[in-house]
Amino acid sequence: MGEQNQEYATRKTYFTAIVTVIAFITFMIIMYTINSGTEFSWEKPIQQYFQAWNVGALHIFYTYWTELGSRLGIGLMTLLLVAWIWRTQRDFVAIAIVAIAVGATDRLNVFVKHLVARDRPAIDPSIDAVGYSFPSGHAMLSIITYSLMAYFLTRAIRQKGKQALIWLAAFVIIIVTGISRVVLSAHYPSDVIAGYCLGFVCLIIAIKLYKLLYPLLNLKKK
Repeated sequence: MGEQNQEYATRKTYFTAIVTVIAFITFMIIMYTINSGTEFSWEKPIQQYFQAWNVGALHIFYTYWTELGSRLGIGLMTLLLVAWIWRTQRDFVAIAIVAIAVGATDRLNVFVKHLVARDRPAIDPSIDAVGYSFPSGHAMLSIITYSLMAYFLTRAIRQKGKQALIWLAAFVIIIVTGISRVVLSAHYPSDVIAGYCLGFVCLIIAIKLYKLLYPLLNLKKK
């Protein structure tokens, strides 16, 4: 049984590494393509399809939903997660990782935005659509914040069914937040995809750092 668990853990590590490398390469390809001035043939049809949803009740829905990925929304969710970890786990390593990971991802997003300097489809301060477009900050911040929430919640909750529901909820929030940015013309689809890819890389680094530092520092109170 021990050998089987070790083999499973090894395969999981290899799989995660491969997916992370693919995500980073995808991000780099998209960034290089945009910098070269080449347009994606698939982007405009996707953009037009989702922008057609920006009417009536759907417009209202996505206008509110997109706030889950805004700096205010992410800030509140990060504070809630940190407060929950403090109250229930006293895991200081986790608190530090969450705070640093979310903050660093936000700064990385700003850095890349200024590096690429891609104009947005439309400027609209009411939906946080200001400044440069690539990559989507909502996509980057939502994937790292809500995935970290799911990760630490499922570490404390052992029931498989509840774990699956938590990850499903995180997945839905992340995906619909990204879609909202295209629907509202705040981003191009490639901005969102690149944001997911780079945010995923940040997420994996954060989790790996936690797994490395927790056994070493082990500041959690028993």
